[in-house]
Amino acid sequence: MATRTLNRYGRRSVLGALLRGIGWLVVALIIITATYVTAAIALGAIPVNSSFAESPEGVPIYLRTNGVHAELVLPTRAGTIDWSIEHPPAHMRSLAEPLEWIAFGWGDRGFFANTPTWADLKVGTALMALSGFGPGAMHVEYIESPRAYKAREVKISPEQYARLVAFVRASFTRDATGRPHRTNLPGYFSTDAFYEASRGYKFWFTCNDWVRKALSDAGVRAPLWAPFDTALFYQLQKISK
Repeated sequence: MATRTLNRYGRRSVLGALLRGIGWLVVALIIITATYVTAAIALGAIPVNSSFAESPEGVPIYLRTNGVHAELVLPTRAGTIDWSIEHPPAHMRSLAEPLEWIAFGWGDRGFFANTPTWADLKVGTALMALSGFGPGAMHVEYIESPRAYKAREVKISPEQYARLVAFVRASFTRDATGRPHRTNLPGYFSTDAFYEASRGYKFWFTCNDWVRKALSDAGVRAPLWAPFDTALFYQLQKISK
C-alpha cells in the first residue's frame, strides 16, 4: 500500500513539474513575441536616410506587398541595366519575352517551396525558416504593371539606383561566369523563377528586412528595422515631395 501511495504521489509530482515547465515555456514565448513586436514597432518608427527626397526625373521603383511579404519592383530596362540578360524569359515557366517590370524578393527556400499560398503555411515550415538552418532563395518575377498590386512608387537618382542594383545582384549566388544559379524549384506562375541566394533567413533578418536594407543601402528613406512590411510603407509615406 505504501509503495502504491508513493508511486501515485511520484507521478503527480512529475506531472506537476511537467505542467509547470509547459507554463513557463508559454510565458517565455509570450514575452519573446511581445518583445519582438514591440521592438519592430519602435525601430520601424525610426528612419534612416530621413533627408531623402525623390528625384522627379529619376528611375521609378516600386515596393509591393501581398500583405505580409514585400518585394522590390524595378524596370526591366533602365539606363545601362537590363535584367533580362541575367534573368532571361527562358528561365521562367512560360514567358516568350521580358515584360516591362521585374520583381525581386528574398526569403527562406523551404518556405518558398512549401508555401505557395498562405493557406499552405505549416508550423514546421515557419520554425525551420526562423531557425536559419535552411538556405535562402531569391524570387524573380516579370510583371506587366506594379500598379496591379498594393504598391508604392519612389523615384530615385541614377546613382541611388546603381547602389540598389548592386545590392540586389549581391543577393544571388553566382557561378564562375557571374551568372545567378537558378534552383529546381518550380515558379508560382508562368512568369517567375527561383534562384539560390547568398544568405539564409534569420528571425532578425526577414524577407521584409532584406527590402529595408536594399532601400537603406541605396540611400532611400527606410526604417531602422523592418521584420514586417508595415514599417516600410510607413517610412515611404513620410518622404518629402
